[in-house]
Amino acid sequence: MESPKFPIRWKLLTGFVGLALVVLLVVLFAVSRILDDRIREDINANFQEAGKIFEQIQDVRFRQLRQTATLVADMPYMKAAISTGDENTVNQQIRQELAELLHFSPLISDTLSTQPLATSLDSVGLVMVFDQQGVPLGQLAKMNLPDSSMISRPGVEDALNGRFPQQSHIWKRGNSYFNVVTIPVFLQDQVIAALSLGYPIRNREAELLAEVIEYDVSYFVDNELLTTSIDSLSDRDRNALHSRIQNARFDVIDRQGGTTVELNMKDQQWLMYLLPMVEQKSQTNQINGYYAVAKSLTKALEPLHQLQRVIYLIGLGGILLAIVLGITLTRNLTRPINRLLEGIKRIENDDYDHPVTVESRDEFGQLTSTFNKLVANIKENLREKETLLAEIHHRVKNNLAVISGLLQLESQKTEDKQTERILKNSQLRIHSMATVHEMLYEAKNFNRLSFSDFVAEMVSSIQEIYETDSKNIDLKLNTADINLNVNQAVPCGLIINELVTNAFKHAYPDGGEGVVAVSIEEKEEKITLQVEDEGVGLPDDFSLESSETLGFTLVNILAQQLKAEVTVDTEERTTISVIFDKEDKKGSSSSLRLN
Repeated sequence: MESPKFPIRWKLLTGFVGLALVVLLVVLFAVSRILDDRIREDINANFQEAGKIFEQIQDVRFRQLRQTATLVADMPYMKAAISTGDENTVNQQIRQELAELLHFSPLISDTLSTQPLATSLDSVGLVMVFDQQGVPLGQLAKMNLPDSSMISRPGVEDALNGRFPQQSHIWKRGNSYFNVVTIPVFLQDQVIAALSLGYPIRNREAELLAEVIEYDVSYFVDNELLTTSIDSLSDRDRNALHSRIQNARFDVIDRQGGTTVELNMKDQQWLMYLLPMVEQKSQTNQINGYYAVAKSLTKALEPLHQLQRVIYLIGLGGILLAIVLGITLTRNLTRPINRLLEGIKRIENDDYDHPVTVESRDEFGQLTSTFNKLVANIKENLREKETLLAEIHHRVKNNLAVISGLLQLESQKTEDKQTERILKNSQLRIHSMATVHEMLYEAKNFNRLSFSDFVAEMVSSIQEIYETDSKNIDLKLNTADINLNVNQAVPCGLIINELVTNAFKHAYPDGGEGVVAVSIEEKEEKITLQVEDEGVGLPDDFSLESSETLGFTLVNILAQQLKAEVTVDTEERTTISVIFDKEDKKGSSSSLRLN
């Protein structure tokens, strides 16, 4: 029985472990994906909240600026200074009276900081007064006033026309940017000037805002990354941040709202939410600005990654447990099958004396018990059949011996030499078959008959018969320990009988002396049988196929039955060789088919 290439144990183990692995991988992937999506959704939701906070801060700052600017514009001494139209008078009022009064602080002073951050009037904030033509009358900064009209600045013309602002604008003064509102200054219901008030856009504002919302904040103003609260940015990271904001702002313009983008920065993955600082307009002189709220997605996902590592460790433990359980389960499932397989192999080797051990009470146990009962019945039936078959062979052998004895008696009574020769030949053939049946009667296995013993006994009988004819022939026997199936032993024995008998009868006529050699050997599953003598030899035109004698006709028929190759060599001595393949076919059917 051939061993299976892929035993059922490995099939069960592969299936069990594979199923567990697939389930674990699917669960791990699903959990990781769900958690990742959930965290991203939370971050996006927080970004949306941050956007609302920015809108609220922007609205508060705008209202604060407008209210402060309105209060300043309504101050009598400020109106009086403006009405003089003198630059020095206006500058003096703004710098002396307003600097301490306004107390410019980042963002909303009562909630974020109580300490002023300005060290000079040039950086504290923006205060500027314009006449009815938009020409500056005075300012808080100590730099020189522009000598031309600034009516094109966003909000100035509206204020000079008596309209109050609805939003702040971004102005640039020198190298600084400001969030500015501009309101009209009335005197007796007449607009006599416009006053602009603004907070500076600085890194400190970004840092304080980042502390409030717990995200990093960057200001992108006038196509320039103005400031950011993200620490230790390299030039490459800063360029990446600038490029990503610059590209994302088009989405903000298209959507008229915020947008979320991803970027790689500081060897980390970041999420960034971009929203406008002022209302998007198509004015050519308007400076646009954007808040960029950023958060390290890598750091945000670190708890997820830790959870994933824990899940993967649990999954690995689950896989190892699945392997252990799979090995244990498959071993328990396949052990009864392997036991049955071993039992079947023992039956193939004709071993019926070792029943298979019943190891379980399930269906495998029932199958094993049934198998043992079947083997016991087969063993009993085989014993009965072997006993019956041995008795048959014994009776056949006895009957053939009786027939041989009758032929011997007839040959002794006849006076015709030809008849005596025919009876003696028939006696030898019958004796050969009787010897085979005697061997079958004594054999324990019809598939492994000791052919060397059979040949020795048969040729010895032939020698005894022909020694009575006063022939002094020496018989040399060289037989290896060869076992043959009964279907090959019978025709092979008959071939030896015919060849040895023919050598005794015809090789040394007239009572001559000589040698008859019989040899049998096995090599590479081929049996070689040789019978040779140094007698008178065969005729020159001898051919086994065309021979008309009964003996050689039988040899030719039996050789065909064995699918054997027969060669005749008469150069130095007469040697007849029969070569055939050894077969292990079971059964004991008749091997003599002469038709």
